[in-house]
Amino acid sequence: MKQAIVSANANVVIEDSPIPTPSDNELLVKVMIAGTNPKDWKFPTIETPHNSGDDVAGIVEAVGPGVWEFAKGDRVAGVHAFPDPGGAYAEYAILPAHQTFRLPPNISFEEGATVPLAALAASFGLFYTLELPSAWNGHPLNPTPLLVYGASSAVGSYAIKLALSCGIHPIVAVGSANSSFVEPLLVAEEGDVLLDYTAYHDPQDLADAIREAFEMAGIHRGRTPYALDAVSLPGTFDKVVSKAMAGPPINGRKPHLAVMLPGQDYSSVDGSIQVSEVYTGVAHQGGNVGRRFAYLACRMFSLGLREGWLPPHPHEVREEGLEVLQEVLQMSMRGKIHGKKIVLRVAE
Repeated sequence: MKQAIVSANANVVIEDSPIPTPSDNELLVKVMIAGTNPKDWKFPTIETPHNSGDDVAGIVEAVGPGVWEFAKGDRVAGVHAFPDPGGAYAEYAILPAHQTFRLPPNISFEEGATVPLAALAASFGLFYTLELPSAWNGHPLNPTPLLVYGASSAVGSYAIKLALSCGIHPIVAVGSANSSFVEPLLVAEEGDVLLDYTAYHDPQDLADAIREAFEMAGIHRGRTPYALDAVSLPGTFDKVVSKAMAGPPINGRKPHLAVMLPGQDYSSVDGSIQVSEVYTGVAHQGGNVGRRFAYLACRMFSLGLREGWLPPHPHEVREEGLEVLQEVLQMSMRGKIHGKKIVLRVAE
């Protein structure tokens, strides 16, 4: 089979490799569409060159021992277990069964490939890290304010969709003109609002606007106890999110900020805030708790896609497949992809 190997600076080499064999609780999937993510070029800068793709949508070719929910021919999507072999940038990929979900008939492979890693990361951020009320433990009885920075990103937009499905309000989403697809999802009557960060020339002004939005929604002093920063770069978590959240404990607890890029220096965040790094690898490296959480989340993705409350992310399909992977990843490196996910057609 053909597979793409990614190295530093998003350089890509296409090579011939044997088709992998699924082990216990794994599926071999014929890749129809592979999704791309920023992590796919970030991690090869420090790791050995490898097939770094994680988002798979395709058809089950074979199942390993212990797999009981899936069979050959099933239409599925899922998250490859990075950094194991068998990544998404190939004609065949390996998916753990607990990180795989069925694609309902109303969802195409192209749409399905936008979901897996971003939605799973958002789930770990909201429900595992911040411990917000989830779809499987009931809607909150009281207002549960949430700040989401990076509304047009895949992780940010899925965080908003998942939070809305769980009755979490008010949500203050920070995005840009590229976030227009998010605004119709928000519930103005519950205090939800989208702020365009480009309208604010000073980070403090944006932080003040965030507090004002929460205050208008009835939140005391406009301070949210929960935030997810899907961008997680200097200038977002320290100069905006930190300033919007800083202050004394809320209901006896520090305000809690979930950041999506592990390994960065977050010491510039105000000391009154608890900062937690979201690591999606817990799904396959964190023992039974992480594995079971991922299993529940992925089953909810199927339901959300079928019922319509988890709409796929805006996307662009590159028909040239793996041959344009280097171009796409280098576009991502240069910050040229906004408000959409680029997916690659690997097979017809």
